[in-house]
Amino acid sequence: MLKLKFNIFKFFLFFLVLNAYQAFAISGKEINSLIQDHLLTKGIKSNPLIRENRIFKDCNHKLKIKIPYTSFKTVTVYCNAPIKWKISVRTNASSNFQPNSIFKKSEDSNTVKLITLRNNLKKGELIYEKDLIFDFKSKSVGNGYFIDKNVLIGREVNQNLSRGQIIRVRHLKERFTVIEGQAIIIYAELNGINVKMEGNALENGHLNEMIKVKNNSSGKVVEGKIINEKKILINY
Repeated sequence: MLKLKFNIFKFFLFFLVLNAYQAFAISGKEINSLIQDHLLTKGIKSNPLIRENRIFKDCNHKLKIKIPYTSFKTVTVYCNAPIKWKISVRTNASSNFQPNSIFKKSEDSNTVKLITLRNNLKKGELIYEKDLIFDFKSKSVGNGYFIDKNVLIGREVNQNLSRGQIIRVRHLKERFTVIEGQAIIIYAELNGINVKMEGNALENGHLNEMIKVKNNSSGKVVEGKIINEKKILINY
């Protein structure tokens, strides 16, 4: 009987230890990396002050990060379930960077925040958000760089690019509003009457540019203004 009770006690103790281990499953190292990655998406380099061997209670959702002040010097990391907890962490981020100006040049230093490549890209590949990262370069870097990721996502590169390289306008395949050979709709005004005809573009062109198009019905070639990716406006 005593042996049975002892075995039950051991099993109960093992269960408690196992649950305790599972309940404290997030390390300071993981939180450090989470903060750094979060701030990098905003163009901010950081070195959070948190012990890597510190252990926190587990969370059944991705940890949330808030910036409680007008700078990135401190962030709050918090969990809502199964047990609510939060911690404030000093980031060691530069005080020159403000949330409302993360896409602007720094006026207080000799550096500029811009977008570089996180991964190598081959000619013809498309750019995805995972390929992009913010970095700081000297203001003497020149022109033609980008400060907004949304402008780059989905664009095609026209040459091989290396990790860490600054992405410039010349590295991207030109994106035309209308492409040569594309089916388009020709709009025209004749004595106050709107006329619509099917046609084909004979040239590449950008928005508001004049290009030559062919009327499919008459075979006539005319010049019109690009209104959008499908519409060409001509004047008789």
